[in-house]
Amino acid sequence: MNYNIGHWLDENVRKFGEYKQFIFLGPEGEQPRTNKEILNHAQALATGLRRIGVKKGDIIGSVISNIPEIPEIMNGVNRMGAVYLPIIYMLTPAEMRYILQDSACKVVITDDTMLPKVREAVAGLSTIEKIIVIGKETGANIIPYIDLLKDSSEGGVADVDKDDLAILMYTSGTTGFPKGVMLTHHNMECQMKAGSSVWSCNPGEALLTTIPMNHIYGVLSCLEGYFSGFVNILMPPFDPRKVLDALKKYQVKVIPVVPTMLIFMMLVADPKKDDLSFIDLLVCSGGPLAMDTLKQSEAIFHKEITQGYGCTEVGGSIARQRRDWPRKPGSVGFPIPGMAVKIVDDDGNEMPRGSEGEIICKGPIVTRGYLNKPKETAEAIKNGWLHTGDLGKFDEDGDLYVTGRKKDLIIKGGENIDPGVAEGWLYKHPAVMECAVIAIPDEKYGEEVGAAVVLKPGQKATEEELLVYLGEKLHQFVVPKKIFFMPALPKTGLGKILKREIRRIVREQT
Repeated sequence: MNYNIGHWLDENVRKFGEYKQFIFLGPEGEQPRTNKEILNHAQALATGLRRIGVKKGDIIGSVISNIPEIPEIMNGVNRMGAVYLPIIYMLTPAEMRYILQDSACKVVITDDTMLPKVREAVAGLSTIEKIIVIGKETGANIIPYIDLLKDSSEGGVADVDKDDLAILMYTSGTTGFPKGVMLTHHNMECQMKAGSSVWSCNPGEALLTTIPMNHIYGVLSCLEGYFSGFVNILMPPFDPRKVLDALKKYQVKVIPVVPTMLIFMMLVADPKKDDLSFIDLLVCSGGPLAMDTLKQSEAIFHKEITQGYGCTEVGGSIARQRRDWPRKPGSVGFPIPGMAVKIVDDDGNEMPRGSEGEIICKGPIVTRGYLNKPKETAEAIKNGWLHTGDLGKFDEDGDLYVTGRKKDLIIKGGENIDPGVAEGWLYKHPAVMECAVIAIPDEKYGEEVGAAVVLKPGQKATEEELLVYLGEKLHQFVVPKKIFFMPALPKTGLGKILKREIRRIVREQT
């Protein structure tokens, strides 16, 4: 049996016929492509890659923003049996270089705008054989992308085993050096089918993707689109006003966002014209959603928020709120089909419902491990169970709640402090737009509680005001000792707050 996920695009064409499968909303306006056009380009790319010496199992990196060629690149790489490595285009050349070197990447696909950064990243790397460039840029050691699309005669789907790698995706590095998550063809097919069985668009309906396509949720949106037959609308870097306008114009049925995106959408929303009740699913995932943000957004957009939970190590989702079950505020729903989830204590003992512990999961979507990192793999995957590092609990009905991050705990004088408690209250303050509670060095306790805060436009608040406010809500032991006001919080490409970077900035200020 051939497990290559590349064949799902072929299946899409056979099952649904030719239709407008992909629409890119770029600066030059709407750029639609049918599923047949994407398939033809993917077959041609696979042919071109084979002819320049790319072999089954080779790593093909891509350093591109959200552009129209993404679906054909992803499919073209996978269908020829190579491994697709999407690299976050906002990384520095040094960070890119680490990923390219660690993965032993052979070919990089990029575009005119990213080429200078890629050139700096690959300088002196012996493993890089070729750079393929989308656009008009030419020069030594550059292959124009368009030159690879001249013939599709060798663009068939290569035979692969279910445990062969399909996607190599490096974690965002929120807690340290990025690790290459190895996702097999079987991982991604099981994730695609299980996730789609809980929620997806119907054939012909539109899903709007604002999430960067170098993130696992962007990759998954393409695969689920092939499987379910929906129209995938892709936007360049997130613009909240343009997103709200596009939702209405295209009568979008599903839109996945992260909490940061939801906050910015609320800031620009016009209550008179931004009623989103026509949307079937407004999905928020990719990070903790403050209860106040959830309530405010539902009131502004007149649409219930659907939540999910997942990570790169499972190729996307671990849990999703179901359509056939009441959506409980704060819950991320039930484990998706085929996924076993447990809550355990520090010794690995399963906790009763209602009790907090680490979320661990097991199933066919769990990664093989981290590339070139057997120690980290052994620490994360024990007896087949992935230890997520997230804290959570089940309620009496089996709904899962994510309550915090195990590694973000602040240890003050030997006592564990969950930063999520203070963050929850800060988000309730009318002047606070974003916040992150972190550990700061302290001579007396070893670690103290600090908070980085971004105020809403036009709002004012002093450090003393926020500390008094928190002191009225929390025990003094867990109240932050200092507030650090910032114009913006450092984030990953998906909008996940980088607490490691905040701690570095704070250290430089103190």
